[in-house]
Amino acid sequence: MGSIKKIVIAIFTFSFLIFVVLFGQVPALSLSPIFFTYKAVTSTSSTITKKNHEQGMRSYPYDHVLYRPGQLCRTCNFFKPARSKHCSVCNVCVAKHDHHCVWIMNCVGKGNISHFLFMLLSLSFVLTYGAYLSYVLLNQELQKSANGRLIETVKNQHWSRGLTWSQYASFWSWALGLDFRIGGVGLLALLTAPLAWTMFLYHIYLIWAGTTTNESSKWLEWREYVDRGLVYKWTGDTDGISEMHADPSVEPFVEWPIHSNQRLFRSEDGQHPDATSSQNGAPASPSRPRADLGMSFWKPVYGLHEIDNLYDLGFWDNLKDVLRPV
Repeated sequence: MGSIKKIVIAIFTFSFLIFVVLFGQVPALSLSPIFFTYKAVTSTSSTITKKNHEQGMRSYPYDHVLYRPGQLCRTCNFFKPARSKHCSVCNVCVAKHDHHCVWIMNCVGKGNISHFLFMLLSLSFVLTYGAYLSYVLLNQELQKSANGRLIETVKNQHWSRGLTWSQYASFWSWALGLDFRIGGVGLLALLTAPLAWTMFLYHIYLIWAGTTTNESSKWLEWREYVDRGLVYKWTGDTDGISEMHADPSVEPFVEWPIHSNQRLFRSEDGQHPDATSSQNGAPASPSRPRADLGMSFWKPVYGLHEIDNLYDLGFWDNLKDVLRPV
């Protein structure tokens, strides 16, 4: 484990001890973010090495849109598996790379994405609970203070009744300073809970879309190409296309619920593939297929909905792919 990761774990341990000192108790819910953060920080199961490279090559098929077979990682000196990426910070190739998280000082990938999601979910609940608990406790103090000033006939009414918005804010300002432990922690939880929920819900959206943070940026690039009218899709016979990459060391066969032989052509200057003379004799690839496939069947792509996402299996199957162990 790197020294930076040890520092991150030490910080979380120190934060946990401060929590115990301030509140004097440890609710079971508060332990969840610490546990899942530890798991996400220390996990190395997403790292692709020469020992597990063959397994990584058979985890996902190449879609020939975002990922092409035969792409060599010059640092790790092996072919990049589909959905993987070399992280320049960790200096390793990561399976199903989502993003490099600066908060856990580790890459979020196939091996620890589930820990990362549970970390966000549990943290969101803890922050929400902390904000609510602080509100209840401070509201009780405000009610006690109001009861001491009210006559007997109106003591049962809520302390905020009849106050203007400025008076209401002033009372809460006083309450927040009444107990620094409750007021400070509660205010911090109130401000940060929306951030945690937003991050968690964003990753739920990515699961629904069958993509990752890394892949979403790639799709944005393709959207730009489509909007500029530079993308064409082969609509002719595709029986022979799957045989173009028959070398199992470059593109091994992968058992996958969805099969697609789609091939896209990205024009550099907006010209139709029929008019692109540079295609003659060019090697086959997702962005520059061979001319002998026949250019009369190239059709322009007007939206990303016309391009198949090979990795979108539906929400529940996508979720299973995220939660299943490597």
